[in-house]
Amino acid sequence: MTTERKKRKADPARLVAVKVIYQVMEENAFSNESAAWHLAAPGLDARDRAFASALIFGTLSRIPLIDDQISQVSSRPLEELDPWVRTILRAGVWQLYFSYQVTAAAACDESVRLARFLAGEKVTGFVNGILRHLGRSRPEPSGDYREALEAGLSPLLYDLLEGWYGKDTALAIGRSSLEAPDHLAIRFNSCKRQAWEKWLAGGEAESFKVEKLPWPACAYAVQPGGRSVTTAYAYKEGLFTLQSQAAMMAGILSGAGEGGRILDLCAAPGGKTGHLAELAGCSGTVTACDISPKKVALLDETLARLGHAFVKTCVHDATLPSSDFAQAFDRVVCDVPCSGLGLLQKRPEIRSRVTRESIDRLREVQQAILESGSLAVAPGGRLLYSTCTLNPQENEEQIMAFLGSEAGEAFELDDLEEEIETALCEAMEPPLSGRLPATVLFMPHRDQTDGFYIARLRRKPA
Repeated sequence: MTTERKKRKADPARLVAVKVIYQVMEENAFSNESAAWHLAAPGLDARDRAFASALIFGTLSRIPLIDDQISQVSSRPLEELDPWVRTILRAGVWQLYFSYQVTAAAACDESVRLARFLAGEKVTGFVNGILRHLGRSRPEPSGDYREALEAGLSPLLYDLLEGWYGKDTALAIGRSSLEAPDHLAIRFNSCKRQAWEKWLAGGEAESFKVEKLPWPACAYAVQPGGRSVTTAYAYKEGLFTLQSQAAMMAGILSGAGEGGRILDLCAAPGGKTGHLAELAGCSGTVTACDISPKKVALLDETLARLGHAFVKTCVHDATLPSSDFAQAFDRVVCDVPCSGLGLLQKRPEIRSRVTRESIDRLREVQQAILESGSLAVAPGGRLLYSTCTLNPQENEEQIMAFLGSEAGEAFELDDLEEEIETALCEAMEPPLSGRLPATVLFMPHRDQTDGFYIARLRRKPA
């Protein structure tokens, strides 16, 4: 390589991308938060942001396969490599095999340049050798999990999904999670309906290609085109919230309405709380809690943007009962922490982090929140339980276990079929759970939204 080529700076879009991938894979950052921060860098134009975003989420989605391919040609185990080298190789392999706009030569050269900048000259030969080798010959996935790896699933994640839903559905879930979404779903703020309708007829809405989605009634689609939706005037003014269609259904199926007393126990960052506030008629008694001051600060920020000053917020551990909440609410919403397996498309790092042990820990937390939340429901009131996972142990089995417990004796399961059929506006068949048909299970590959589970329980009259 000539001296002049060595002096060339690293490509800013690729540099941003590998920094995000590094933070996610080596420091356990969340991809959406890290990407949002780095992609807002002033030196990137819309084209750079679009390429960097594709590189970030494409690489993270293919990590199981990419790591297998690197391991087949590397003389050193992947886990022993310098973390920056490991990250640069992963991003380089994605460019080699999955980018339609990057040549093999560019993928190698730009990766070497990144390696020199981030890890030093001594590693450039290794990075160049690995990527040149892979550029000449693409290895087949190794072992018994070829189809799973090609679908973006680790062996463990494939085994879990296959055990719950069968081989074909497991692979379909994986493959659908590799597809880039053609739009982002947003929920308009019904408390600012007039301002929303005025914005909808203007130039900014036209530039984002805003369109009405078939379901539910509050849902619209935007196409960012390499921009951050959070920089839009309408977002800053609280005219809409970024939220998947499936997540919108949690608020709708909670049955929240005007005049009711509503409690959101796991509220941050505030998307569902905002929806509950709007369903409550933009006034009334809405209380929203989360476990730490940091999370409540994030919740407060969301509510302030939306203009929902009437919502009361507080720091509260939802796994613990509160005497202040005892049978004090008509609607209690428990959108519990979960394994997130319905979000593989949005949060691709989940596929590399899920373990059986982490799921077991979450199930204990979920059970505690469900029992604690049940104590806050007034006679005749409703308790909504929701997750963004596909795991039956965190979904249907939690509800059945609760109903069979001492705490659950005071409750009965609501059948959500008619309500969700109405909310879907005849756009599709109601996505009822096969394991517990009165409850709802959105499947990402089938329903073109997040994987999401919703159940609602009614406290029997005193």
